[in-house]
Order: sequence, then structure tokens, then C-alpha cells
Amino acid sequence: MVTTLFVVLGIIVFLLLLLFAYLRVRISYRDQSFSLYVQIGPILYKVPLQKKSKYRSLAKQLRGKKLSASFDKKEKKRERKEKKNVLNELRGDLALTEFLSALKDISIRLAQRYAKKLHIKVEQLHIMVGGSSPAATGIAYGVAAQSTAYLLEFLDSTVTLIPLQKNAVHVTADFSGNWDACIQVKMKIRIIHLLQALFQTFFQLKSAVDTNI
Repeated sequence: MVTTLFVVLGIIVFLLLLLFAYLRVRISYRDQSFSLYVQIGPILYKVPLQKKSKYRSLAKQLRGKKLSASFDKKEKKRERKEKKNVLNELRGDLALTEFLSALKDISIRLAQRYAKKLHIKVEQLHIMVGGSSPAATGIAYGVAAQSTAYLLEFLDSTVTLIPLQKNAVHVTADFSGNWDACIQVKMKIRIIHLLQALFQTFFQLKSAVDTNI
């Protein structure tokens, strides 16, 4: 009995720690290579950005290329049908345009409510722009510098933007015509806030659908 109580208490403590833990996302672009990492506590996961077919070579040998392609098409068609059924079940008899409009309104309200819960840290934002001529390079540099300033201003007014370190943001012009970038951005939000936003979106959508039945 005592052991069972300790196990239950341990599970409750673990769930509470998990709810108040941060979901961290790290975005990296360096040497024309994009990477995305997701971290919860000490667990770090690199998100695969290219879909890899499992056992594709073996499938081709066993079934033949044409049969394998036909099988893949059927699987994709079945997945699309399942997703469509879930969407139809959620929106009920509500027209798709009205459903999307309600989803947009709810998303905007929740984004305004939870946006400050999202913390963003720009560790490095170095952009080098170039053009086919000095004039084109100057224009590209002006557009890139202004767009970067607008982006940082938008983030500062919308989410919780961590104060920038010295030389974290740098836009330069390369009159030889080269383009390059080095970007390192970290984002974090508590899991409980993320779940609250998702649950509220779901229940408000269900309420909007039920009121139109």
C-alpha cells in the first residue's frame, strides 16, 4: 500500500514538473544548411527535415517498383482521407468557410493572449546581401536592413524578446554579389501554456460548431 502511494505521488510530481517545463525549439541556419531541434528538459531531438522511406529498397525487390509506387499512393490517399474525416467530424454541419473563419478568429484571440508566454532569443542574425551591380547591392542591403529592423520590432511588441547581445544582429553588403546568412534563434514556452492554448482552441471551435447546429 505504501509503495503504491509513493509510485502514484512520484507520477503526479513527474507530470507536474513536465507541465511546468519549457518546450524549447532551436533554429539554426549555417553554411546553407537548416537545422531544427526540439528539447524538453534534458531530452534533445533533431527534427528530420527530409522524409526518409523505410525499407524502400527491400520493398522494391519484393514487390517491384510499380507495385511499390501503387502501394505508396494508396497509403497516402488513406492518410489524406483520415485527416479529412477528422476535420469533417470537428466542424460538423458548419460550412467550411464559416469553420475557417471561426478558427482564424479564435487563433488571433489566443495568440494575443499567449504570445507573451513565448520567449524568443536571437543569438545570431548575420545577413550578407549582394547584387548583380553596386546599385542592386545597395538596394538589396536597404531592403534587408529595413526588413530585419521591422521583424525585430514586431517580435518585441508581440512576444517576449530577450534583449539582444552586442553584435548579435548584423547586416552587411557584399559588392561581389554573394549572399549568405548565419542564423541562430532559440524559442521556449511552458508546456502548460501550450496545452492551454490547444485545449481552448479545440473547445471554442466545438462551441462555435454546436451553436450553429
